[in-house]
Amino acid sequence: MANSIYSVGEKKYDAVGVERINVWDSIEERYPSGAYLAVSTTHKEGTVIPAGTPVTIASVGATPTLNGASPTGLLESDVVMGSKGVYLDIVTRGRLCESRVKATLTSAQKTALAGRILFVAE
Repeated sequence: MANSIYSVGEKKYDAVGVERINVWDSIEERYPSGAYLAVSTTHKEGTVIPAGTPVTIASVGATPTLNGASPTGLLESDVVMGSKGVYLDIVTRGRLCESRVKATLTSAQKTALAGRILFVAE
């Protein structure tokens, strides 16, 4: 387990428990810009959002939602919610090593991503 430091907002987080395991075999395309997710009662400061989490965003600059039924893509890496929020990098095309992902993906989400994300069983 890596012990990395993340600066988000005006605080630094000693991200004990955040692992830097590469969950992607390849990344072919990312959403054109990162998406900003604000702190909320669901996503509190210090919360770890794992790589591979389904992310839905309607357009550049729109507010993303997590774990929707028809995701735009999947979160590229683990992120830690900062005091002012967090920026998300969204993979829209690639090969995901499914056994390495800690996020929960439903069959419906995988079907929505078919043809864009290849789920590789190891």
